Parts: sequence; C-alpha cells; structure tokens
Amino acid sequence: MNATEEKTDLAKVKYYPDRFYICLDGFDLENLLTFSTDISITQQQTIFIHEYYHYLTNIASYSGLRQFCLNFVDRYRCITNIAFNEHLDGFPLDKNSFKSCNELLNYYFDALSILDNDDIDMSLIRECGLVPSGKFEIDEISIIDEDMNFKINGSDVYGVKHRVKINISGLIGMDHFFLTFGAIDEFLSASIDEFFFENDFGDVDPNMLNSRPYYPYRVLDDIFKYFNFDRPSSLVKILISYCSINSSNPPTTLINLLKEIEKVGKDFFLEKPEQFLLSIIPKHDEETLLKYIHDFSEELYSQDKIHISQALRYYGDKFYAGSKFKQSDFFYFIRPFFQNVENTKGKQRFLLDFSRIINQFVPPVILYNGEFKVFDKLTNYGESTCIMIATYEIFESLRFHRIAHRTEDRKTKYTFPDSMVECDDFTKFTPPPIFGAWRLALNELGLYRLYLEENNLKELTK
Repeated sequence: MNATEEKTDLAKVKYYPDRFYICLDGFDLENLLTFSTDISITQQQTIFIHEYYHYLTNIASYSGLRQFCLNFVDRYRCITNIAFNEHLDGFPLDKNSFKSCNELLNYYFDALSILDNDDIDMSLIRECGLVPSGKFEIDEISIIDEDMNFKINGSDVYGVKHRVKINISGLIGMDHFFLTFGAIDEFLSASIDEFFFENDFGDVDPNMLNSRPYYPYRVLDDIFKYFNFDRPSSLVKILISYCSINSSNPPTTLINLLKEIEKVGKDFFLEKPEQFLLSIIPKHDEETLLKYIHDFSEELYSQDKIHISQALRYYGDKFYAGSKFKQSDFFYFIRPFFQNVENTKGKQRFLLDFSRIINQFVPPVILYNGEFKVFDKLTNYGESTCIMIATYEIFESLRFHRIAHRTEDRKTKYTFPDSMVECDDFTKFTPPPIFGAWRLALNELGLYRLYLEENNLKELTK
C-alpha cells in the first residue's frame, strides 16, 4: 500500500445514481485503470471497482434502466410542462396549486415517493447505530401487497406493488423495514469486496470490511441464513444480488430465489448455480424502456434541446448495449468473478474480462477534488453529462424555490468544467449565446428565457 492509498477517505468515495459520476477524491487517477497490465489490484482499484459496479447497476440492469426513466425522463417532462403552462408562477413545486399542473404534480411527487421507497433506509442505519451491537435480529420475512394508484392522462390507474417486509427485533425505535433495490445494489458491491478479500486478490483492508454498518452491508448473510443457507460464498451472493437487480422487482426476486434454493437444497443449487438461476429468474422486456428513452431524446432534438438530447442518446446507447450483452450472456457483467483467481492464469483472465467491460462502459466523468474530470475524451459526452448533473440540481431547487439556484454545499463540493462561479445568479444572465452547464440546462428546461424576463422586469420597476 503506497502513501496515497493510506490517505484514501472512503467517506469521499461514492457513485451518484442517474447522475453518472463517481467521486474519487484523493485517488491516483493516472494508475486507476491499469488492470490489464498488472496482476495485482491496489486498494484504490478495489474501492473503484466497488463504486464502478454501482455504475453498472445503473447503466446495465433492468432496475437501473427503469429508475432512470422515472428519475430523469419523467421528472424532466413534468418540469418543462409546468414551466410552459404557468411560467415562473408554477414554482416552487411545493406551493403550486394551479389546476393545469395538478396531474403533473401528482405524478412528480409519486415518482419521488417511488424513488425514495427504492432507496437505502437511512433511518434503519441510524437505529442500528443506537444499539451496542450495531445490528438487529431477523424474525420474519414476508412478501406483502401494497395498493398503488396514479392518474395518467386524466384517468385513474390502479395497481399493486409487492414489497418485502422484514420484521426485526433488537432495535429501540423500529420493528420492521422493507427490503429495497438500493440495499440490494449495495449487497452486490459489498459482495464484490468480499470476493477480493476471500481470494486474496486485491488489497482489501479487513478492518474496512468489519467496520461497515450491518445494514446494508452485512445483513445479506442473515437473510440467506433465514432461508437455511449458511455461510454463502461471495460468488453466490454476487450471483443472487445480480439476478435480483436485473428483475422488475429486486426485493421479491431475491426472496423468491432464496425460497426456491431452500426447496431444492443448497447442495443441489451449488452443483450448477448458473443454470439453476437462469431456469427460474423472471423474464422481463427492456425494449419498451429503451424505446422510451430513445423517443424522448428524439422529441428533445426536434425542440432544439441539443445537449440533453445528446446526453440521452449517449446513455440510451449504453443502456441498449448493456441489454444486448445480457441477451447474449445474461451474466456478462459478473462473468469475471466466475474465474478461479487462486492461480495466476485465473487472475489474468479476470483482469482481461473486467478490462473488456470497463473499455465498453467507461464512466464519462469522475469528480476529483472538486472538479469533474472527463474520462471519455474522444467525445463531448462528458460535457453533456455535466449538463445532466446541473439539471438534477435544478429539479431539486425548484421544489422549494421560484428561481432555481445552486446550494452552498454543491458549490463547495464541485464546480462545473466551465468554472462559472456565479452561473446560477440570474441577475447576471445575458441574452444568447448561452455558455456553461448550469445555464444551458436552464435553457433546455425552458427556464433561461423566463429568468431573463424576470430580471428585465425587476430592472424596469426599480
């Protein structure tokens, strides 16, 4: 371990879903991707692989694809339509009472609720921190039905969502929680950490593994144990987690897979785990979601919203490529972990297979010490990604503010490549041409012109 690696602060390392960037403060970026030229894997590389698989979950899984459609595409539609209907009076969203926006707002906040329910349960993490053991006991796992209803094009649409409820004991303020896509996403990356440690392949700090919170990092072992599967290997946990996130309902899929394994017995499953899982995992169609992103990109292009259209085309192509690879080999993205890495030949094959994946799915941007570094330098998709990141900031700001602005914590955390410190100060906006990620994002949402008009009105009434 070199001096740079000793200073790695894991609190500053994170992948940001749907924004498509990884924060790697303090990393040696020049040597980060030298997997195919060196048999050993450094500590920073193992940490990167953990975060990179969050990116792959986002870009190459059914659940990641569906999440992006809800989180970006649908919210984008809502914001632009509200701005078109009521201009700046439509904001902040929390105070919008216009009848013309009622259906849009209901859908927008329903989407946020679904996304929140799919995320890691932060209250459970806090509760675990209040007890000496830092954990809880699993009493019962069940699949329950939860009614859902939406209004689409003026019509009420009713449905049922299946959720995994886990009754627990040992905590002060919680007696149950719901298993989520976000937790299973973390199960996968945490199991990858364990794979490197178990096989002495990669510089993994055992103290780091042991000090991770019980939920969401270590609870998977006890979920397996509940279904009479003791001490699953890291590869088995990778397989089950991967199959789950590539389904339309990761929590119920994970539980149903474990139930099926319990029926046939662990030993039977372990004889041919790949074939067994392929025979029982639920099938789903990604083509509809892929077409949805493609059509929205074309719609934006026809409206001269070039930058967001370009970003959607780029990520639409990534989603499409991920889907096609899985059609050829469902386990393509975890295939490297099937190698026997106890010998040099197996390690070489792992690195070659993993290098192939990372060459095809390069993270466009890395956040490094407050600046976005573009990895995909042959195109301008890094810049388009930054405009997408700015768009998310605008989404969040418009919920509580009439005029979108950057929060102080975001300003401290990073600047966009254009280095425009006052990019969100609408009193300094000028007529086109428009420069900078934030202002271009505002323009493509249909807000830049409205902000110019607002500023001109203020000047006239001084």
